[in-house]
Amino acid sequence: MSANAALPTIVLVHGAWHTPPAYQTFSDALTSAGFSVHCPRLPSCSGTSPPTASFAEDVEAVRAVVSDRVAAGERVFMVMHSYGGLVGTEAVTDDLLYKAGGSGGGGVVHLLYLCAYMLQAGTSVIDIAKAAGFFPLWEQFVRNDDDGLCFPIDAAAMFFGEGAEAKHVEAALPHLVRFPLSTFSAQAGSVECWKKVPVTYVNTSRDGAMPGVYQDIVLERAAKDGIVVRKEVYDTCHSVFVTKQKEMVELALEVAKDERNAE
Repeated sequence: MSANAALPTIVLVHGAWHTPPAYQTFSDALTSAGFSVHCPRLPSCSGTSPPTASFAEDVEAVRAVVSDRVAAGERVFMVMHSYGGLVGTEAVTDDLLYKAGGSGGGGVVHLLYLCAYMLQAGTSVIDIAKAAGFFPLWEQFVRNDDDGLCFPIDAAAMFFGEGAEAKHVEAALPHLVRFPLSTFSAQAGSVECWKKVPVTYVNTSRDGAMPGVYQDIVLERAAKDGIVVRKEVYDTCHSVFVTKQKEMVELALEVAKDERNAE
């Protein structure tokens, strides 16, 4: 199906340890629904040992895609998963935001966080883990290798939980790579675009990679800043774009028409 001009262009930002092929069926489903979808591979997820890319390179890669789409006059809808929330947020600078009546017509119109990090300036993924009291448990779930890369000890359990469908796990595992441990300590900058653009947050109640308490902290801090976030709760795991794919496509179609973005 060709892209529907009435729908914004999606820039899909994948999470740590993941690569774009892990999101292919989700991208295909979004495309079938009428979206044009771009999912750049984050340089930090190259699996290169030792790591040769960091958070800054990830941000540059995503910003380049968003900038190109905005320059082409397209409205852009950011869909961010897990660590991709930190990257996608930092990528969207003020000049890339949609401005009603702007001469170019393009700009970012909505942020959809899929159990993702929506962080305040100066905050890192590790900071959230510490605030939740989970950081002492890190090495029970993540293997830190001497070359600076890390990987889940049980990726299937972390991303899909116990009792996951074998077909989902078998499809996902080949597209996972080791990830730079240092990137989890990267701090969010002052962009904080979630304070300036309509936000929808997908909360996953059985999440092994970004536990519910992490998501609660993120949302509570946004609320303290006076930000109104639309929250949608799903009784599923971290790989919500797989296990609730139909629902995520329907949600994307709904929030793409968010009246707060009306011209």
